[in-house]
Amino acid sequence: ASDGDFFNPPASDGDFFNPPAEQAAADGDAPIILGDPTPYEAPAPEGVETVSDDEDESPASANSAPAEPTPMAKWNDAWQTTLLRRKDDENATKAAHVETARDEIAAFQAEREKRREARMAKNRSDEQDKLEAIEADLENDNSWQRVVKMIELNQDSSDGAVDTGRMKDVLVLLKNEPARADALAA
Repeated sequence: ASDGDFFNPPASDGDFFNPPAEQAAADGDAPIILGDPTPYEAPAPEGVETVSDDEDESPASANSAPAEPTPMAKWNDAWQTTLLRRKDDENATKAAHVETARDEIAAFQAEREKRREARMAKNRSDEQDKLEAIEADLENDNSWQRVVKMIELNQDSSDGAVDTGRMKDVLVLLKNEPARADALAA
């Protein structure tokens, strides 16, 4: 079954993605070590002085005073202090701007609500006035008065427009003299 076929199924003892259970348990707890660790763990040969990474054990550091920080370290410390101060100033300014924005938004919303309420009250009163006017027109005996209310009598005349002045005069006359309107209607 393996004559030139690169895509053979894995062996029955486990595959690449699912190793056998005993191997998975053993490999899961062990650290991964790359290379041979013995050169690092071997004792130093005879006659070679060992150097420790700890400064407390070395004789040179015990006798000398603490080392002066380098100019670059001083500059880095000063720069970090400057950056922290700038960040604090920036955060304080940002907080002030956010608080101001919240106050302005609240004031805007209050003003908007006040205008909305005023507009609603005006619309209600206008609607009430219009309904009263409609009821009064229905009770009125002169129908020409209702006709005159429905048309606009104060139009601006333009050069190419038809002259409707005589028609307007007739409507106003019929509105003002109901007796003549009744005579014409009969």
